[in-house]
Amino acid sequence: MKSGTRVAVAAAAMVAALGLVTGCGGDGGSDSGDAKSKGGGGKDEQSAAATSLSAAQLERAAVTKADVKGFEIQKMSEKEFSDGGAAKAEKAECQPIASLMGSSFDPAPKASVYRTYAQAKGAKLGGSGMIRLSSYGDGDAERTVKDLRGAVSACGGGFAAKDGSGKKSDVARVTPSADPKLGDESLSFSLVDAGKDKAVVEFAVARTGSQLSVFFGVNLTDPTKSDVPAELVKAQVAKVEKANAS
Repeated sequence: MKSGTRVAVAAAAMVAALGLVTGCGGDGGSDSGDAKSKGGGGKDEQSAAATSLSAAQLERAAVTKADVKGFEIQKMSEKEFSDGGAAKAEKAECQPIASLMGSSFDPAPKASVYRTYAQAKGAKLGGSGMIRLSSYGDGDAERTVKDLRGAVSACGGGFAAKDGSGKKSDVARVTPSADPKLGDESLSFSLVDAGKDKAVVEFAVARTGSQLSVFFGVNLTDPTKSDVPAELVKAQVAKVEKANAS
């Protein structure tokens, strides 16, 4: 199994091969923990600020190899994630999903940090992906989850899209997956690429207060059998919850 930065390159190359950009934009930074918000953000700016983790806190909250066994986990910079540009869906109702495929978000996070992962054990070899941890302003994390739920419901039949360079990046199908039931709310879904290989990208999103943990997974060995490992999602959300509570 490749290690170090070669793992990140392999994961990014697979995403590019699927016609998707590698970006998940925001503010890169340095590491973890702070505050807790159960529902939609507070009404005053002081409360919102208290529940939004800084880039440094997000870095410390990011999962590591020590937190979950059997994975190679590497840090990626803001530039590495955002170079692909912003994806654009032809249908407005599908744009929240297209945004997740790219590097521009509405609403925009206040701060973000990024990781790549690769499964490094036995039959799981080939599973790779990326993690974005982002903190948001008052109510924006809740709105992002709501918009994604609406897009998954509205765009099951797929949608035409372009990547950050303007190339076609059409999605043939959007399918809800089992809810991870983590954080304050969460969802999971898969995209089937419209290309002839019908490659799959799996997404999972969990909200913890004003923070989102966003995961996407591909399979370098069999692109039709991608997933986001449940143990990785659980470990990452637990670290963000701990950061929020401290």
